[in-house]
Amino acid sequence: MTNTTTINPGTQPTVPSTTMTARPTLAPRPPPIPTGTYTVSNGNGTCIKAVMGLQLMAQNTQKQMKYMAVNPNATETAGSCGTVQSELNITFSGGFINFIFVKQAPTYYVSKIETKLQLPSEGIFHCAAIREKLFTTKLGNS
Repeated sequence: MTNTTTINPGTQPTVPSTTMTARPTLAPRPPPIPTGTYTVSNGNGTCIKAVMGLQLMAQNTQKQMKYMAVNPNATETAGSCGTVQSELNITFSGGFINFIFVKQAPTYYVSKIETKLQLPSEGIFHCAAIREKLFTTKLGNS
């Protein structure tokens, strides 16, 4: 696309020119990610409430990235509440995602995310674990 300016006869102003190019798109495009609410409670109330969309990506045998959005309506949630460490386990057809939350005054953070996924088209299990301080916030915040 080019912008041009009309020039009156006898004048020679500079003509601004802008060329627009289309950005490349990633392929394959990941599906939309539905948002769900996942909670873990004990006798004292809720210790974890996570409102999030979950999407897993794995590389198949042809080195192509495959994306899988987790349907929150087809999950089961379990976990445990502790004074220092709490756990959120989300299971779904073909895999699971586990989050370990740590309370270390004056902060709260995710210390581990572990996942296991079996791609139906591949018949292969993909496992991963991340261990570091993620999503750190002050106690009482999210």
